[in-house]
Amino acid sequence: MNPWIGIKGLPKNIWLISIASLINRSGTMVIIFLTLYVSQSLEESATRAGLVVAVYGLGAFISAPFVGRLSDKIGEIQLMKISLFGSAVFLFIFSFIHDYYLILLLSFL
Repeated sequence: MNPWIGIKGLPKNIWLISIASLINRSGTMVIIFLTLYVSQSLEESATRAGLVVAVYGLGAFISAPFVGRLSDKIGEIQLMKISLFGSAVFLFIFSFIHDYYLILLLSFL
């Protein structure tokens, strides 16, 4: 019995959402490396670098209910596109910020 046999028959929308989710989750891996950037390049303590990741998690926790409502209003696919583009822009902006408190703010957003 082959468990992969049914994958070919999945609808196109499922494939698109799955690929977008994979890209999005791969992008969030960068957040972990943000601690290295903060601790080594900005020469902050490990505690302050860890706080950046904690603030990122807090922002995600607080925004989750609002994003759910937004998804109902504009649609899942549209929200996924906005999320992917927005995440890419925010991660690109991180490379230009050298102030610890701006990094905290951007991580929360």
